[in-house]
Order: sequence, then C-alpha cells, then structure tokens
Amino acid sequence: MSAVRAVGGPLRRGGAVAADTGMNYAAIGVTARPDVVSFPPAGFRSAEYRHRIGSGARRFDLAGRALMTWGALRSAGWRVEDVRAEPVTSSPRGAGPLFLEDGTPWITPGMTASVSTTEPVAASGRVKVLSIVDEPGRIGFVYGSMSGHTECAERFLVVEHDPDDGVFVTMRSLWEASPSRLGRFARNSADVLQRKVDERIVRALHPSNAG
Repeated sequence: MSAVRAVGGPLRRGGAVAADTGMNYAAIGVTARPDVVSFPPAGFRSAEYRHRIGSGARRFDLAGRALMTWGALRSAGWRVEDVRAEPVTSSPRGAGPLFLEDGTPWITPGMTASVSTTEPVAASGRVKVLSIVDEPGRIGFVYGSMSGHTECAERFLVVEHDPDDGVFVTMRSLWEASPSRLGRFARNSADVLQRKVDERIVRALHPSNAG
C-alpha cells in the first residue's frame, strides 16, 4: 500500500475557497487514484502517461531526487520560484523542512511554489503539494493549482523501479474541461494543448532531457 499523506477539503472552482487549502477546484487529491482516468469528476478531463527513463537503482535514485526537487517541471521548461515548505512533523525522511545536501528543498506535503511556463501554452500561478508517496521503489507527489492560477488542474507524478529493473515515470492528470459554450474545435484544441503540457513534463526526467 502506498505511503500517502494528504491534505484537502470540500472546495469548488469560482466560489468560496476554504482557508485550509486555497485550491481552485473541488476534487482534491483524486489523481492519486487510478480510477480517475476512467471516471473523472464532472466538468473535468483526465489522462495517464507512462514513460521509461532507464533502468537500475542509480537511475531510480537520480530521477527520484530530481522529481522531488521540482526537476520534472524545471526540465520541462517551467519556472519554479518562491518555494515555501510547511513544517513537517512526520516524514519517512525525518522532520522537516527537508533539504538535499546542497540546500535544495525536498518536496513535502503542504509545500507551495509559484510556477509558470509559456510553452506549449502560457500558464502561471501558485501550486500546492497535496500528498507524497515515499516507499521502496516508488516516490512521487500530487500537486494542484491554487486560487488565482491560470490552470485548474491537478497532477500525480511518480518514479517507479519495477521488478524487471526498469525505471518509469507515470503521471495522472486532471484538468477543467473547456466551457461548453466553445465550439467542438476549440474544446479539442484546448485538450490537445493540455496533453502536450503533460507529455512534456512526464518525459522531462529522461536522461536526454534532465539537467
């Protein structure tokens, strides 16, 4: 069973935002569950991507370290700034906030950051880490858009070292569907752009892309 710690509450897009999270959507944390791909919440689209990035324990360790220090987003062309960690009282890696040897902050539940990109579509705003997975052969986190973000989306990113020694990145994503008033072409175009954003992130930890 995954060692997942989550925070969340009953929120809704465009309405009153609960003070404990400040998210801009209601389905908090649902990307941690595989069934969200087949059964997304009303008004949302969802997808799952899986990409092999190598093999062996060293590749898993390097990819996990990169993922848990915002490396997937940065390598995909996102700016990640103003990272703020919540106090950690219980963690598989000890008390926090947590840092790597060079002082880089390790992603922990409740952490927020300002993220932005211009390609393949402009997006910017604060995001919040909703939960983490940290167990042998599997490490990752769920993060979602906060109030004021230009996206209304949530992503679950995990690096896994499988029994055959392969190392994979998997993403499950959830995003608000385009308004029904838009034409079919506009809605489909918006979904294509969203998928391009997600594919770029999930491929970013491949050795040919990661910094």
